[in-house]
Amino acid sequence: MLMRVILAGALLTLPVAAAAAPKKLTLEQRVQRMEDESEIRQILVKYGTYLDARDFASYASLFADDGEWVGGFGRFKGPNVIQAMLEERLGKAEPGWINKQSYHLLSNALIQLDGDKAHVTSKYLFLTKPEDQNRPVPLLAGRYEDDLVRVNGAWKIVKRVTNGIIPYRDGNGPTPPPPPGLREAFTGEGRQQ
Repeated sequence: MLMRVILAGALLTLPVAAAAAPKKLTLEQRVQRMEDESEIRQILVKYGTYLDARDFASYASLFADDGEWVGGFGRFKGPNVIQAMLEERLGKAEPGWINKQSYHLLSNALIQLDGDKAHVTSKYLFLTKPEDQNRPVPLLAGRYEDDLVRVNGAWKIVKRVTNGIIPYRDGNGPTPPPPPGLREAFTGEGRQQ
């Protein structure tokens, strides 16, 4: 009798367990997922590379036509507006300029795909070279929250929110001034190159 109760209980849970099991993806779907994740990771790397090189036109091209950037400098929508904001706030690079003062480390990208949309959280660390030292020193650390969409077969950023953690600057309240040394770290102002 006890065996029948156990067997009946097990049979009753089978449909629930089967319904809760994730749908198995085809090989083609798994390959597409890996390609999407790889392309999105490349966008994150390019974001930091272009920012550090002050190649703001390439940087802005990572955003969709209605893409939005939200952070310590405020809210800006559209690639042209984002590019203009960075040029105004951080300065245009002169021909032949090489950044020897700062760089971004980007890591821990967690990518959630949903067809032609994606949500990514990642971390950043911004390092600078103080004038009186010949070593990198962390200046800012935080988290990015990105929403991306596939546009004409290519992934683009629809919204990027930069959340400053150290020092705390969530970008969603009143716009605080940049921390001391941020503009100088990008532009090399006040330092000999």
